[in-house]
Amino acid sequence: MNLDKDQWQAWTGLMKQTQKGDREAYERLLVEISPLVLGFVRRRVFNPQYVEDVFQEVLLTFHKAKHTYRVELPFGPWFFAVIRNAIWDALQRNRKFAEHEVPVEEFHDATALEAAEGGIDDRLHLALESLPEGNRRAVELLKFKGMSLQTTAKEMGISVAAVKVRAHRGYNLLRNFLTNGQGKNK
Repeated sequence: MNLDKDQWQAWTGLMKQTQKGDREAYERLLVEISPLVLGFVRRRVFNPQYVEDVFQEVLLTFHKAKHTYRVELPFGPWFFAVIRNAIWDALQRNRKFAEHEVPVEEFHDATALEAAEGGIDDRLHLALESLPEGNRRAVELLKFKGMSLQTTAKEMGISVAAVKVRAHRGYNLLRNFLTNGQGKNK
């Protein structure tokens, strides 16, 4: 989307009208800036699964921040600062959520596991018990208790990097146990 000086001036005018309470000007401004915002989000959010959510969060942030625009200043720099910060905040929230997420790909064919003798709960319990203490503790604190990496590191008395290593190894061992019926890496 190529934007010229006239477009920015038009948006500045719409923003001024919006701040005066003109709902039609605000609706028009949102319709006109939405493709630009969506493109900006798409270039910065690499996981397509999050693009729409981040886009909606950015528009909501823009809505909440519109009163902070100072009409004597250019609209463009303020607009991009709000959008950039909103994207960053949305990605941070999604990252924190994703840290506690167990990717489905980690457990291949869960229905086959449930059908196996003992069911999935028993197999998961056995798999956890088969892990070395450090790996089991990291997995339990992160995934079952929902602790952050930093809190887990403090609880275990090790660095965040060490927690990541132990958890990663633990996930690999769990996956191996659950998919191949083995508790140790081959």
